[in-house]
Amino acid sequence: MINLERYPLDRPRTDGYRQIVAERGRDLARTGLVNLEGFLTPEGTSRLVGEIQALMPEAHYAQRQDNPYGAPTSGDLADDHPYRILSPTARHGIAFHQMRGTALEELYRWPPLRQFVADLMGLGELYLHDDPCNALVAQIYTTGEGLAWHFDRALFSTILSLQETEAGGAFECAPGLRSADHPCFDEVRDVLLGHSQRVQQFHAKAGSFSIMLGRDALHRVTTIEGPTPRMSLILSYEDRPGVRLDVATRRKFFGPTAPDDV
Repeated sequence: MINLERYPLDRPRTDGYRQIVAERGRDLARTGLVNLEGFLTPEGTSRLVGEIQALMPEAHYAQRQDNPYGAPTSGDLADDHPYRILSPTARHGIAFHQMRGTALEELYRWPPLRQFVADLMGLGELYLHDDPCNALVAQIYTTGEGLAWHFDRALFSTILSLQETEAGGAFECAPGLRSADHPCFDEVRDVLLGHSQRVQQFHAKAGSFSIMLGRDALHRVTTIEGPTPRMSLILSYEDRPGVRLDVATRRKFFGPTAPDDV
């Protein structure tokens, strides 16, 4: 499924692998976002899209309004405080427990892919996310759907773009907008109200692999306008074992039938 001629994940001691890690790792550290085009083969992309299409009847549809933090608002805040500015999410999601026995699961579990992400991040080792739903998520957006402005809970996100739509569905991002020491509410407000010059727009091609430092990057998917659904696969890796969502959060994102802790 992976284009191993262009991205030799199975040969980590070669000069080609080391050059990719060095160059793109620097790009990631500098900009907070790196996109590797042609990461999947056309055959691999088609296979994964086919598996997602077969699972669509089981997808959970979510529609809600959120602030960028996924947290409750407070009545004592100003109307234009970022905690009180909501934007819409509407999307179909297929969770990890629904993908067991598929090529989607096989790709997620493949150790060289996980090590490649660790090398790009400058980390010695990464672990599979332990959550039965959130470890691997297919996100599907049809006409009129999109993803609200938000910060990720995890330090970084790894995303495989599988299918593009004809119009809309752009990935918009303001990298490095905040830090652990500075929430930068004024800058966040400017993005939410459409006043910021820091927002960058990307149209990732099908078969691309992206890594984003999403905890401090405010980002969204704009409304889908074309008839073809936008599809992506979110692979979650952690810097320590045993990380998972609590059951309440799991069911918020994946519906009331999401599994309990097992």
